[in-house]
Amino acid sequence: MTQTKAAWDQVREAEILPTFLLGPVNTESVLHDLKHLGFTLARYKFAAKMLARCRHILDVGCGEGLGTLMLLADTPARVTGIDFDEAQIGYARQHVLPHGRGRLAFLCQDVVAAPYADDPADGLVSLDVIEHLHPAEEPRFLQHCAEALEPRGVAVIGTPSLHAQQFSSPRSQKGHINLFDPVRLASTLERHFSRVFVFSMNDELVHTGFSKLAHYLMALCVK
Repeated sequence: MTQTKAAWDQVREAEILPTFLLGPVNTESVLHDLKHLGFTLARYKFAAKMLARCRHILDVGCGEGLGTLMLLADTPARVTGIDFDEAQIGYARQHVLPHGRGRLAFLCQDVVAAPYADDPADGLVSLDVIEHLHPAEEPRFLQHCAEALEPRGVAVIGTPSLHAQQFSSPRSQKGHINLFDPVRLASTLERHFSRVFVFSMNDELVHTGFSKLAHYLMALCVK
């Protein structure tokens, strides 16, 4: 055996965890568009950095809960994942919750229909959600998100840009029924938050460049 192989064997044998089973949504990303999963996790990384001092973070529209693991890794907060999709919450409870370090919970709830009414939060994340909302229900959703935050709580809200819609997949175009450009996103969120800062995003990079060239928008909101 070479010394290189012997050294690698020591690394391989050190605390290798059991296999982690991806859910159907993230499996589709891995098999059909792996970079998309990387973009999603980059958005969660930005959110985690912005909420690094929070005590309790709500992940509204958490889906299968993979992003919540990044919130746990990069903040000291308790994290509550919320989604109205029973199948995705079921997956999250079975496969993600055991890795939650005692700081994670998942709740199946439609935040459009009713506000979150448990422990107040000082941080909130909602990524890739508002573009799926019926326009008539958008104000109620954002109102309920703001109401879930304590005074001076911080929210990170992300959505694909209207300017990039022509480049999106047919599936995305079918599901994205409420798209925003930067101006509309800022003005909409300012009805519910005292301060709103809109960033552009391309691939994994969050920036302040020319917004019409951005594929994605990230808004940092203060209650």
